[in-house]
Amino acid sequence: MRRVIALSLAIVLALLPVSRAQSDNPRDLRDVGSLIRIVSAPQLAPGEAGSFAFNLTNPYSFAMQNISLNVSIYQYTTLEETLPVDASWRWSFPRIAESTANPRELLIHPGGPLDRLGVAEHLPEQFTILTSQDMPHGSIFAQSAYYLRFWLEFDFNNVTTNTRLTMASRGYFSDAAWTNATTYNGPGCTAFNATNRCLGSVNLTRLGVDGILPDSAFGVKEPIPVWPFYGLIALTAFFLILAFLFWVEENPGQYPRIERRWLMFKGRLRRLVRLPLRKRV
Repeated sequence: MRRVIALSLAIVLALLPVSRAQSDNPRDLRDVGSLIRIVSAPQLAPGEAGSFAFNLTNPYSFAMQNISLNVSIYQYTTLEETLPVDASWRWSFPRIAESTANPRELLIHPGGPLDRLGVAEHLPEQFTILTSQDMPHGSIFAQSAYYLRFWLEFDFNNVTTNTRLTMASRGYFSDAAWTNATTYNGPGCTAFNATNRCLGSVNLTRLGVDGILPDSAFGVKEPIPVWPFYGLIALTAFFLILAFLFWVEENPGQYPRIERRWLMFKGRLRRLVRLPLRKRV
């Protein structure tokens, strides 16, 4: 999960120098960053299922129409390795339970007339992640994460602009494409240059999108066993009782009934210990 935070922060910093010159510029960084807000990302044990929840929000002063939204699992990452979750993925899991085609991809909104968000409206979205025991996962002491990417398209009309916008997560671009889009773009690459558009140090024209959405992730790792904690509690209670009994023995008359039973128990214990020794002799 730390890598997800670091990646999101890096993207935000790359886009940070953009100024909000127009309140309804659909590519404005703060608006694009508000489109998808993660509510909860599950941390699962292998074989468990959990819900991933987020809100799709309209941050603009005009309606978002004909919304098409797709989410997919695209990468598995640990501290030691990174594997693409694509056609070469050898395991059947993880899956998105609601998917009807590719088990690791879900079309949440198909882009029809009913897929609409009014001003300041939001849609709570949720889907279920399925896992298995034999799929790659983290250990007790090593975290792992499966990355999610989002692809969003919608029609935007603020009277002066009527266009179809496309927003995508970093996960949709190869390292080569991302490097090409973040190298020197020249002085003519600005937020309002339709043929060479840049937000901060990211060239959106080279990527073929109108904005960069944050990736997200969910974790799958072996749960920490509960029995050591119960064992520690039991040992703590045992030694507390033992300390109290020794205190009773050192302070005769304070708790006579407990003292008597404790001494009887010690006597029986000594006889049981000595008996095998006598038989050996």
